Amino acid sequence: MLEYVLCVAVLIACIFIALQSYTGAKDRPPGPKGYPFLGVVFEVDPPTLYKKLYEWTKQYGDVFQFQMLGKTFVSINSVEVLRETFLQEPCATISASRPPTFFGKYFFRNYTDLILASPSASWEKRRKFVHHLLHVYGEGKASLENQVLQNLIYFKENVRKTISNNVNPFEFVDDFLLSSIEVLYIGRRFGKDGPLQSLIKLEQDIGNRLANPGTDTVFSALPFLRFLPIPISFSFHKAKSVHQQILDTLETLSKEACEERGIYHTLKEALNEKDENGEIWLNDDNLYGILYNIAGAAYLTTRGTLLSVIQLLAKRPQLQKSLQREVDEVIGRDREPRFSDRKKCPLMEAVVTETLRYIAHSPVYVLHSTSQPTTIGGYSVEKDTVIIPNSWTMHHSEKYWDDPFSFKPERFLDEDGQLLPATDPVRKRFAAFGLGRRSCIGEVFAKSRIFLFLSSLLQMVTIAEPEGIPLLDLDPRDMVPGIVLQPQEYEVRFLLR
Repeated sequence: MLEYVLCVAVLIACIFIALQSYTGAKDRPPGPKGYPFLGVVFEVDPPTLYKKLYEWTKQYGDVFQFQMLGKTFVSINSVEVLRETFLQEPCATISASRPPTFFGKYFFRNYTDLILASPSASWEKRRKFVHHLLHVYGEGKASLENQVLQNLIYFKENVRKTISNNVNPFEFVDDFLLSSIEVLYIGRRFGKDGPLQSLIKLEQDIGNRLANPGTDTVFSALPFLRFLPIPISFSFHKAKSVHQQILDTLETLSKEACEERGIYHTLKEALNEKDENGEIWLNDDNLYGILYNIAGAAYLTTRGTLLSVIQLLAKRPQLQKSLQREVDEVIGRDREPRFSDRKKCPLMEAVVTETLRYIAHSPVYVLHSTSQPTTIGGYSVEKDTVIIPNSWTMHHSEKYWDDPFSFKPERFLDEDGQLLPATDPVRKRFAAFGLGRRSCIGEVFAKSRIFLFLSSLLQMVTIAEPEGIPLLDLDPRDMVPGIVLQPQEYEVRFLLR
């Protein structure tokens, strides 16, 4: 009898969901239908969801809708619609919420971080505070810039040891970025044999595999999977354990007698402060989530971009010579690059911008959710609809980009070789770090580190193809999937100039 009742209940639920899907479909976005409740789950490979969205865009247009595991999704595939949705009121406020996610609930202690939490007064205060700190500790403190310059000197010394030999650049990039995060966190560099670097790298590598939207959707619908003895569950628990180790290590290091300070010190001092309404706006759980957010924003994006540029330049010696000429004219070879040099290097900026467009490093932005019914791209969208901003299609659509799967930095330069202004239509189609109040908090930090690394490297060496083994040109369609795409491993040679 009980089984009969359960079967009837499931059947009724499926019919209800199906009716919801088809009722009023005239003013809703088009899209693939799929099965009741299950939706398109059998058509999607979770880690490469962005590729399926790219295919569907050709069939259904820049805005389309589908169901998966009981949830309704609307995919945005043009920057024009993205701007309307995330920058124009009232939709900008309505679409700023986050949907329930497995990672947000079970890793970030019920959405106490910045990235997966929905907006609130305390969230706004935390975000502004952290954004300010990333500017202060990222570019605004002379003492921190000196630490970064020391990091560059150490990086160059490591490169010199490999001159003319085939070398895997991943280790150099990782050491530079992880050292930068150490300085950001605690004000000091400890190196790859220190207490932090291996932990930060491990947790970010695991998180990059776990938290992609496709995988998260499956685990959100079936959260009991985290208790099963399967590899992805082991990875989830490992990530939590490693992140707690990082916090414990930072707490120990912060108590050492030392003049250098980082973001961790400032966040700890602000713990349990009350806002104007007498509410605590930053607690231990918030600290836990924010520190993870900062490392993710500072490491994964920058890593994928730097490794992509190195591979691209190794295959383009003439472009590399032009970059070296610009670096020599602006910085010279007798001093280390500084943050202030970046605005004087338009070709470097164009190369980095085109790399970010070409690889679409974050192929699907963090999901949004509608807090009430709204309109997206001219279509009616219901409350609690999950919005998927598909950066992959936005930056690879032939509708908006000439020859999108070709690497062309010149598309961001004017006739005089200067960077196109932000108001130029080409620049306005570029949105690699998102738009609006939920845009990436680590954008400034990432761009400044990318500039310092590349200008320092090109000051000293020419990047050449390896001897004895082929180097393929970078094709973003072959990159390793994750929240942030990463190149396949490769080797190059660094030749002293």
